[in-house]
Amino acid sequence: MAAEIISLDEARARLLEGVVPLPSEQVAIGEAAGRVLAADVVAVRNQPPTRVSAMDGYAVAGAVVGELLRVIGEAPAGAPFAGSVGPGEAVRIATGGVVPQGATRVVIQEHVARDGEEIRVEALSNGMHVRPAGGDFAAGQVVAKAGQVITPGRLGLIAATGCGTVTVARRPRVAVMASGDELREPGAVMGADAIFNSGAYAIAALVEAWGGEALRLPILPDDRAALDAALAGADLNVDVIVPLGGASVGDRDQLRPAFEALGAKILFDKVAVIPGKPTWAARFLDGRLLVGLPGNPASGFVCAHLFLKSLIAVLTGRDAGLRLRAARLAAPIGANGAREAWLRARVEVDAAGQSLVTVESRQDSSLTSVLAAADALVRRAVDAPALAAGEAVETLLIG
Repeated sequence: MAAEIISLDEARARLLEGVVPLPSEQVAIGEAAGRVLAADVVAVRNQPPTRVSAMDGYAVAGAVVGELLRVIGEAPAGAPFAGSVGPGEAVRIATGGVVPQGATRVVIQEHVARDGEEIRVEALSNGMHVRPAGGDFAAGQVVAKAGQVITPGRLGLIAATGCGTVTVARRPRVAVMASGDELREPGAVMGADAIFNSGAYAIAALVEAWGGEALRLPILPDDRAALDAALAGADLNVDVIVPLGGASVGDRDQLRPAFEALGAKILFDKVAVIPGKPTWAARFLDGRLLVGLPGNPASGFVCAHLFLKSLIAVLTGRDAGLRLRAARLAAPIGANGAREAWLRARVEVDAAGQSLVTVESRQDSSLTSVLAAADALVRRAVDAPALAAGEAVETLLIG
């Protein structure tokens, strides 16, 4: 394919075309947090399965203020009272205890005075304090849907249905490999001509956060022969390969031709976006995908959100769309140029509850401190005009 610069939308379409979710697998409920459901979870019984008390107190068949009632038994949680409650009778009941037959309400314990086996009703609240059978969810109800991430709250809901295992999407294995002879791993002894490999750690963390399984491989060299040897010995038995850097126009940028020699077919090799013009993608005949990200930390991080996040979403059965939100500018910004721009920014909520976004003044793609402070990207269309404070912009949250 001849070198061409294509739009972000076209590049995303080429990358995601024909991509389908990975096969599903069964995992134990205790290992399911953070996974993506590949099948609906359906309740097999009502929750609660029968009427239960919402408060500690006394289950009664009906009562009026000042009435004396005889206590005929107890109903702690997990040990129902075997009989029924009639007029003039009460059963001591705990929160979650099964409401006995005949009882119509629970008088909370603060509203009674007890003397031996007798209670006097001193007040009645408006509520009946009885949770109906199926009040949380009913048998046959879908409580969690395929494509949803199993959050802690959703995990508790699934566990409440009694499911011991769930069907989830297999986590895509993603190999992340930085490239460049100037890179050193954090902790290494450094010279003035070297920099620490920060990008691979950030991208691998994003992969894990998005539901993938990151495999961070050793730094790739620039020399073509050494690069070919490194790739030959690398674990590329993965679903997605993410090389960082090495794809610009310099003589030592050899990643694209090296992967092409391994059989990768280029999908695109430049994108009309800033930061991230050198982003590229390829596909192997066996279905493996490659997303080449820029080596500069901010460029790679931004383009991971624009490309890699969506790819992982499709592989795990989720929506791949960019979820843009409107926000108002806290300060004016200038006009945009000939490439679509994604500006690092910070979002806050003002006293009126509106989202205000502040675009970072320094947008250099090598600045990791600016990147770490940002929790959003502001999207600027090609040739977008200057905007005043208070005008609306599209934002993509990255925090």
